[in-house]
Amino acid sequence: MVAENLVENKVSIKILKNTNAFSFSEICQGLEVNGVEIFSISILSSNIKNIEAIVKVDLKDLTSTLRLLRENEYEVLSNHEEDDFFNELKDRSKYLDKYLNI
Repeated sequence: MVAENLVENKVSIKILKNTNAFSFSEICQGLEVNGVEIFSISILSSNIKNIEAIVKVDLKDLTSTLRLLRENEYEVLSNHEEDDFFNELKDRSKYLDKYLNI
């Protein structure tokens, strides 16, 4: 029963970064310093140009994890509900600006 709860609370984030700039230690240190619980990090694919990886974190830490990864210039490839919400807010804000400027 406890194991089921652990699986439900994990979320996988697919990321991409230049091979020369990719760093496991940068990811781990940045997230752990900010209190994010990391379950695993694994490489999905790599080539001369880029490394694609999966970071598994606790669901409650998703928003801060996405923000921290983007601040460190990791491209987030996976879609998340939190991103949809912020994108919708941005769209509404643009619409409001357009309306106010008429």
